[in-house]
Amino acid sequence: MRNFMTLIAATSVALSSATAAYAQSQNPLPKASDVLVRYGDDVEGWTVYTNQTRGDCLIVRSDGPSSVQMGVTANEEVGYLGVFTKEDIGLKNGNNSDIFVSIDGHLYKGVATSTSGELKGGFSGGYILTDDPKFKRDVAKKYKMTVFPETRGTFVVDLKGTYKAMAMGRKCLKH
Repeated sequence: MRNFMTLIAATSVALSSATAAYAQSQNPLPKASDVLVRYGDDVEGWTVYTNQTRGDCLIVRSDGPSSVQMGVTANEEVGYLGVFTKEDIGLKNGNNSDIFVSIDGHLYKGVATSTSGELKGGFSGGYILTDDPKFKRDVAKKYKMTVFPETRGTFVVDLKGTYKAMAMGRKCLKH
């Protein structure tokens, strides 16, 4: 337990430096009113979208009761990972709580601004902001992410194909 708490503390410091101010002021996820247009063909289960309202791009994958959105903030300095599920995980709209993800034994923490009930398809969840290259590398190269917010519930997200989808997302950003 002590090692787990030490890992959480170290991860918290690593992820919070560049992202805390941004997380306080803006939500990087697309709004329901944003115009999203598919960019190219799906890549191993991931769909790349151009957000014509914001002028950015994101990648999305839905798998059973879970869904993931990834992209970068408008200034392209900070990446975001939105994790959502149809399962009741006890999140309340607009509350900030810690959310942890484990990828191949590496634990990452972010502040999740939770959304529930307002998302298309009945999803609840939140997002993590980070500028940590290790996190980006793990998301791109590993195949499974376990998400366990500070509320009840745990769910697993299939990361298959993220490397290729992220490459297509970068290509989308250049257009």
